Amino acid sequence: MQVAIVTLGCAKNVVDSEVMQGIIEDKGHSLTDPENADFIIVNTCGFIEAAKEESINKILELVRLKEQDPAKKIILAGCLAQKYSDELWRHIPELDAVLGPGRIAEVLEVLEQVAGGERVRRVGFPEVWSEKSWKRNVFMPRSTAYLKIAEGCSNHCSYCVIPQMRGNYRSRPVESILDEARRLAANGTKEIVLIAQDTTRYGVDLYGRFYLAELLRELVRIPDISWVRLLYCYPAHFTDELIAVMAEESKICKYVDLPLQHADPDILRKMNRKGSVEEIYRLIQKLRTYIPNITLRSTFIVGFPGETEAQFSRLLSFLEEMRFDWVGAFTYSQEEGTPAARMRGQIPARIKDARYHRLMLLQREITRECNSHCLGKIMSVLIEGKSEDDPELFFGRTERQAPEVDGIVYVRSRDLKIGEFYPVRITSVVDDYDLLGEIVK
Repeated sequence: MQVAIVTLGCAKNVVDSEVMQGIIEDKGHSLTDPENADFIIVNTCGFIEAAKEESINKILELVRLKEQDPAKKIILAGCLAQKYSDELWRHIPELDAVLGPGRIAEVLEVLEQVAGGERVRRVGFPEVWSEKSWKRNVFMPRSTAYLKIAEGCSNHCSYCVIPQMRGNYRSRPVESILDEARRLAANGTKEIVLIAQDTTRYGVDLYGRFYLAELLRELVRIPDISWVRLLYCYPAHFTDELIAVMAEESKICKYVDLPLQHADPDILRKMNRKGSVEEIYRLIQKLRTYIPNITLRSTFIVGFPGETEAQFSRLLSFLEEMRFDWVGAFTYSQEEGTPAARMRGQIPARIKDARYHRLMLLQREITRECNSHCLGKIMSVLIEGKSEDDPELFFGRTERQAPEVDGIVYVRSRDLKIGEFYPVRITSVVDDYDLLGEIVK
């Protein structure tokens, strides 16, 4: 059985695809590209309109491939498969199976049924973490791996479809996480990146309280892991105990990804975000007080229904004041089935786009300034690859750069080992977001 996996969307989808690949290869089947595959699994994203469009375009591209070779089978997986399974099942008869993100552990059974001539649809969510799904082959450079600690979300932000696509929050047992972390370390992983829809909520459903600090204490005991990084931290769930552990443990990256979404109290209330603007200020102050030189990343939505120019200006002022190292932004996407989609005051696309560009232009200046503070410093860089065009140009990341979303560090050298750490003196800022450095002998 020759199988191709096409992955779209976020890091959570990457992990899901890695799990499916592990299950498939464990049974002796091989992975290949879509052109040569008997079965094509397309793991889709449906978080915002642009992601849905990308997913639909990819599905239609694969349908055209199937028209040239009708023996090919297409399995639709991921968030789009869950939320729109009925519509896609009816309107795209070329689909041979639909597999929701809560059912990925059943991928082999689905492939076997499809091979037998059945048309299969499996969607829905388990009530607790599905443990049998965690045989996994990592796509990323061996030195870094995402580690999913929970599935689903129970925050119910008014703009978000994630609970519809992935179900309510389900924490993964500590021992399961540690087992996978040990396997990753044994295979050469140096950096573990913890992910979930809300990492800071971890443990509430299993252990009756926020349990991320305890999990981190266990992870840092794994000898061959050098960095543990936190992404997707919901601010209202960030405890003082978690701050203390981050400050104390040298293996935990002094880096926090804290999606705030906005800085206007009325907009945050309409978004159904927990916690006040004042509490956000206090959290950031605590982080910077107890973890000096911490790197902060955040994400914001512009053009939320009813957002006035004054409210948007308040967000820009907040960015100027906070000086986040890294920021991502989205224009608001009106998602069917969400409370925000029914709100009055939907903002025209041209205004949303203009606000997005204003915000990112401001943040680019801030990021350049933050990067300039690295000049002359000697920083530990995890080397991840080499330029295809220049054999003496390597690239990697420091502790202050998360994989895929932040900048990178370029290092000129003739002989560096990929997957190893090197001391690098930062010599210049490249295109505002990246750094250039030299090896310190």
